[in-house]
Amino acid sequence: MTLLTIVIIDDDEGDRKLVRRLLSKSGIEAQIHEVSGPGDLDALSLETVDAVFLDYLLPGCDGLALLGGLRQRWPRAAIMLMTGQGDEQIAKSAIMLGAADYISKNSLNQDAVARMLKRGIEAARLQWRLDEQQRELATFSEVLVHDFKAPIRAAGYLADRMEEAIDQGDTGAARESLVMLHRSVRQMSELVESLAAHIRFDRDQLPSMVEPREIIDRACAALEHDIAESGARIEVETEGPAFEGLPAQLTQLLQNLISNAIKYRGEAVPEIRISARPEQNEDRGETILFSVRDNGPGIAPEYHERIFDPFTRAPSRSAAAGTGLGLATCRKIVRRHGGRIWCESAPDAGTAILFSLPPRPPQ
Repeated sequence: MTLLTIVIIDDDEGDRKLVRRLLSKSGIEAQIHEVSGPGDLDALSLETVDAVFLDYLLPGCDGLALLGGLRQRWPRAAIMLMTGQGDEQIAKSAIMLGAADYISKNSLNQDAVARMLKRGIEAARLQWRLDEQQRELATFSEVLVHDFKAPIRAAGYLADRMEEAIDQGDTGAARESLVMLHRSVRQMSELVESLAAHIRFDRDQLPSMVEPREIIDRACAALEHDIAESGARIEVETEGPAFEGLPAQLTQLLQNLISNAIKYRGEAVPEIRISARPEQNEDRGETILFSVRDNGPGIAPEYHERIFDPFTRAPSRSAAAGTGLGLATCRKIVRRHGGRIWCESAPDAGTAILFSLPPRPPQ
């Protein structure tokens, strides 16, 4: 088992030390974070967590009340509920609310902890994959129902116009409708490609060693035509060491970000600065920090989070078309790698999209 990230939530310091000691004796390699109650959780800037040992009785609330929020915050985590005394009803409630396991503190021992972790993490990751598939199916259905209606109606309308123009011998009008029909078809094609990239899970891919400069160069090569056509000036600075990742997905991630910087450039010639460097974070340990900065019109603060949601686009003076899935796909790729992504921008001050990745993705 690779290095795990484990959170212990218990107001009893002695019980926290017991769980930590049992984890150590079990030979489990882990970064362990301890908190005494729900009020301390906000201080943890952990994007991914493998397991949570959660006390049932906490100051001001019980562990069951925290389960839903913990599962939403760390959807891959196996949550083990602990209580001072066994209670069958609490156990049932915990499992129904999404806990991976339940145990009384009197039953905690080295073997029990190791067994709970192994089974719980496997079950939690399987459930996360199933939930992910359900979300992708919902996304796919929403696009089919909503986003395809307009281009399909447009294609039908333009076909009728072409038929009328041909019957009347008006080749000029027929050609005009044909150009617009091609545009509608391209719109549907772009939407299909963007949606396919967003929902593809790529379970069969295995991580390999990735050089930051190599994936940046690949992304720029894929956009060579767009870069030349826009006259974009691209500056690259890399200090980051090699790390484990999925090269195709990471290339797609950078390609989306660079493409956005070109597409939504406003009136200026695009100036794009791409960097990758190592950084040390107190909670997350060593990470690789990437940034893609542009000189475009910028994004208002209220959209800094929303732009990563599917089908969401920030208001822009640019006439560039988009599906609203590009940054959502970027966030998906970063999360698959156990990282985080965010935006730094202001109107008329350019935009920077940053993401940090651990040295290896979660299993």
